[in-house]
Parts: sequence; structure tokens; C-alpha cells
Amino acid sequence: MRTDRLENRQAFDLLAQPAHQKLLYGALKAANVTKGHPYFEDCVTVAHLTWLSAYQNYEPELPANLPDFRKFAFRRIKWRTVDYLRKQTLRSQSQVDLTAAENLVIAPMADQEKQWELTDLLTTLLTQCRPGERIYLTEFFLADQSVADIMRTHGVSRRTVYNWRTSLLKKAHALYSKN
Repeated sequence: MRTDRLENRQAFDLLAQPAHQKLLYGALKAANVTKGHPYFEDCVTVAHLTWLSAYQNYEPELPANLPDFRKFAFRRIKWRTVDYLRKQTLRSQSQVDLTAAENLVIAPMADQEKQWELTDLLTTLLTQCRPGERIYLTEFFLADQSVADIMRTHGVSRRTVYNWRTSLLKKAHALYSKN
């Protein structure tokens, strides 16, 4: 890789030739970047820097291998531009709209506090439950068992499981109302 300042100057002198300017803008056009594109100026800057990088990384001697260098530079500019646009698109998609940002609340402990509150509620509820309600609480909410599975496991009717659920929800509502 050549990084001598004199050779960098030669790279930009080579780029200043009209044929190479056409090559640079042709590579941008191949990447679907025209003058009306919102990132046009940024892409031109990226293209200039990519030209310099291509010049520094091209192994064969110049100007003897200039036609091959032109192909090499064209491909590098085109694909570096496509990559730059892809990154810009990803960045803009992940940004919050400024009108929505004013309503955005960042509370890192809020989710943890909700989890603690739920754990406390479930622990308190578990101590107050009758055996059937405890079965429903642990198997339905914590083990993700269906009503049919609870019926089969404990040999009770559907109505019994629903009664457990109703009484459990009443107790949970009373506890939640106190907090």
C-alpha cells in the first residue's frame, strides 16, 4: 500500500482528468446515485476517498496498467458507495422521529421495577392461595399449561379450574388495589 503524500497528490491529479471524472460519476450512477439523490454530495466525497484508496492499494505499476486500474477503481467506487448507502439507510431507519422523541421517556429501571412489583404480587398471592388456586397460579401462569392440561393432570372438571381462576383473580385484584 502506498501512502506517500506525493503519490496521493498523483492520485488526485490522475482523478482530475476528465475521463477519470466521468469514471467516478459513472460509478456513482451505477450505484444509483445521481445529482438528485439526497446523499449525492456525501457519495461524491466517499467516491473521491475510494479513488485514493484504490490508487494506494493497486499493486501493478501505473501508468502502464491504467486500463486495468480504471476497472479496479470503478468497481471499488461503485461497491463502496452501495455499502455507504446501505449503512445510511440502516442508520436512518433506526433513528427516532424528532416529533416522537419529545414524548420518549427513558427510564432504565422502570421495566425492572415492574418485574419486582409483579414478583412481589405473585409471592404475596401465593401465600394467600388455597390449594386449587395455587395449582392454577403455578401451572397456568408460571408453567404455561392450558386449562385442559390442568384438568387432566389433577383429574378435575373444567368448571373447577375456572372457579380456581375466578377466586385467584379476585384475590389478585384485591392485592393489586392495595398497592
